[in-house]
Amino acid sequence: MNKPATPGASVLRSRLILLLAVLVPAGFAVLTGNIWEDFFITFRCSLNLVHGHGLVYEAGRTVHAFTSPIGVLLPAGISWVLRTDDPQAVLAAFRLIACLTLGGAWALVAGRTQGVVALALAAAFWLLDVKLAAYATNGMETAFLVFFVMLAWRALLDRRVGLAGLALGGLMWTRPDGFVFVGTLLIAVTFFPGESRLGWRDWARTIGVGAAIYAPWILLAWWYYGSPVPNTILAKGVQMFDVATLKAVLRYPFAFVFGRNVAHEAFLPPYYFFGGWPGQLWWHGKLLALAAAAAALWPRCARPARVAGAAFVLGGLYLTVTPAAPWYCPAWQVLAYVAVGGGVAALWDWPRLSRPGRLVTGAVATGLVLVQAGIFVSVSAQLRVQQRVIEWGVRREIGRELHRAARGPQDTVFLESLGYIGFYADLAMRDTPGLCAPEVVALRRAGNRSMGGLIAALHPDWAVLRVSEYAVFTPAELASFQRDYGLWAVHDVRSEVNAIAWLPGRDFLLFDAYYTVWRRQPPAAP
Repeated sequence: MNKPATPGASVLRSRLILLLAVLVPAGFAVLTGNIWEDFFITFRCSLNLVHGHGLVYEAGRTVHAFTSPIGVLLPAGISWVLRTDDPQAVLAAFRLIACLTLGGAWALVAGRTQGVVALALAAAFWLLDVKLAAYATNGMETAFLVFFVMLAWRALLDRRVGLAGLALGGLMWTRPDGFVFVGTLLIAVTFFPGESRLGWRDWARTIGVGAAIYAPWILLAWWYYGSPVPNTILAKGVQMFDVATLKAVLRYPFAFVFGRNVAHEAFLPPYYFFGGWPGQLWWHGKLLALAAAAAALWPRCARPARVAGAAFVLGGLYLTVTPAAPWYCPAWQVLAYVAVGGGVAALWDWPRLSRPGRLVTGAVATGLVLVQAGIFVSVSAQLRVQQRVIEWGVRREIGRELHRAARGPQDTVFLESLGYIGFYADLAMRDTPGLCAPEVVALRRAGNRSMGGLIAALHPDWAVLRVSEYAVFTPAELASFQRDYGLWAVHDVRSEVNAIAWLPGRDFLLFDAYYTVWRRQPPAAP
């Protein structure tokens, strides 16, 4: 039976898991040195704020070029306190705060998870989730997002709607789509009300408190940028809500159960879609997703697990309409881990489960944990190489070369990889999809979405292209581009990547292993 342990053993176990919840992501960060590319986009805004140029990516252009208020203000505060512009020094302090925050998120989960089996299994998946470790420590706001999601889950379970409103406000300061997480949890709690059902007043109070907390930022952004909507959302929104997305939403229930779905991919390696991973790995994600959904549907499961499972299933629907990016997943994944732990615990204690049934249950659960551990180790190896060879060896060097060769900070650079290159070049960047460039967003909304077409319309001084991006120019785009631009530099580390004997997910690195840099030529004399 799933009996409670003695108080002393329970406290010791809880403290050990809490310590691991802090140390595992910290260890991942030290081992891999992984820094998310978009951290450098946000950090450039942070430094401009610290140096009095405004909360902008490029001085003199009032563009809302970041998504998370916490994600930009916290590095700015760290930079100001430490009196340094060094991104690695600032990120070290950011990582420490993020790891402690992640520990706090786990403490919220542990305090509401019932039974040794549920706690142990949820902890195993949580600690071995490489996406959680990576995106909590590489400069993203993930640790804060997970903390506020679990605070909302805990508060709504206990019907502490004021605290749930605080969590909603914190989520909105963390991400503009933070309301989606609280909304799914409110719906899930309504499905599984416990002793008393939330009424419309509870919903109103939760939303009201959250809105009051977030209102200062909305008003400030509206006044400063002319719109409360970040330019990053406008840029990414161009590719959302098309016919294909609508079809995926309508197919979601069927695909969740019988087919392949983005909710299954949440548990796979961060860049699984690039290839280079065993195809059978997809079953790991599907089994976890189905287990979370089953926990939500099974009345024997504890209410906290059912609420978490229902929220995860609803979250999968949201993941269907957002761009296919792995950093959207961790806050939904941790809800699934709570549900899976609760579901296995309920099954383990089910009187009708025979001894062979327990053996099968234990074997499947253990197998899933081992696969999770294998993914953690493999992705750690992948991102360690990626950081050294691609980020430091290619993209940072391209940025430095551009900075040295440019005529001045007014030189414009067109590219997709804005983070490292843009930060170290410190020039006027014109990126696609337009995270820091409203003119690119306008062109894309008008239907000009090819890189060749955007370059022809923008006339940048420089163009940085992956070889795969250059290869898809139409004949007309290619003729125009070759007339106006000359090849200036090539960065090709494909042989170095291919020479590494064991490199899981190699295709992700190869995607960024070959860049060409082009310089605009002066007009020919008549």
